[in-house]
Amino acid sequence: MERLVVKIGSSVLTLKNGEPDHARFSALAEDISAVVEGGRSVVIVSSGAIAFGRAVAGERLAPVGIPNKQALSSIGQPLLINAYMMEFRRHRKVVGQVLLTHDDFIDRQRYLNARRSMEIMLEKGFVPIVNENDAIAIDEIKVGDNDTLSAMVAAMINAQRLIILSNIDAIYDRDPNRYTDARPISEIEHIEHYRAFDRGKSRYGVGGIRTKIDAARQLARIGISTTIANGRTDGVVAKLVSGQASGTTVLAGHRKVNGAKKWVSLLLKSSGSIAIDDGALSAVLKDKSLLAAGVVKVTGAFGAGDVVSVTDTRGHEVGRGIANYSAADIGMIRGRKSSQINGLLGYFKGDEIIHRDNLILTMDGGA
Repeated sequence: MERLVVKIGSSVLTLKNGEPDHARFSALAEDISAVVEGGRSVVIVSSGAIAFGRAVAGERLAPVGIPNKQALSSIGQPLLINAYMMEFRRHRKVVGQVLLTHDDFIDRQRYLNARRSMEIMLEKGFVPIVNENDAIAIDEIKVGDNDTLSAMVAAMINAQRLIILSNIDAIYDRDPNRYTDARPISEIEHIEHYRAFDRGKSRYGVGGIRTKIDAARQLARIGISTTIANGRTDGVVAKLVSGQASGTTVLAGHRKVNGAKKWVSLLLKSSGSIAIDDGALSAVLKDKSLLAAGVVKVTGAFGAGDVVSVTDTRGHEVGRGIANYSAADIGMIRGRKSSQINGLLGYFKGDEIIHRDNLILTMDGGA
């Protein structure tokens, strides 16, 4: 069964005055319910909690500063989920609320628990509604915007496609607000070569074109396509899945990526970094494992099993992976042959500092 993640932006769910657009909620529930009845599973990543909170709090609480926005989100999130619940109920669909922070992706067990919870809902034909848990998300554990969150969820549940619904019809070859001859792009095959202009963000949103492109780039590396379309087009999701609607689709890369690599690719923050020499860089770019002999520097205090950045000698990240040894132990064996590891550490967990199956390239052009 095909799995879709549909990200719905604040600009789709609110009126020009910032009030929630209940008619749009109704239209989207009808649209997505039809897609589910057609045999697809759908997870929604929804913005709009701050807008709902603002509608209730009025002038008493302006959406300025992190604490105010967290308070507005706390007020608005129950109203947001209730709006979805009421509209989907008209189509005999059950929705479930899933609130996540970046920590839920970093911690492997929490990640697996969240994934399994959503998988069970999807198996039963329910519709998970995902948002960031803004009430508790400080900078250190924040995803930051729902474009990024939707990409992380798409990878988490092994979706085939992410659909980002915004207030734009497509990505253009130049800014349509400035150039009358700007043309929409229907497909982008090599997203790593595309550099989007940034058209800013909506009043109650935190993303823009750039965050959408970054989300699409992240997913293309792991084999998931992304479509960006206008969420105010009636029946847009059903039309997109049947090929009857326009928008811009960022095509997925062709390389197959396993579950561990997908998990690694999701993380916005790593626990440390490993700098490697040119020989090791050449090897990992050819899908080889990272060995101790190629390590020149270790930064951070990570443990075995943590996700770390892999950089070149200039500090540019080229990949991320799951370390087989701790930072302290890698510091002791860096530059050495694999045959020397046991003698230096008193134990041996394999030749690889990071195994190829747990290492994903993050540099442009990597898969």
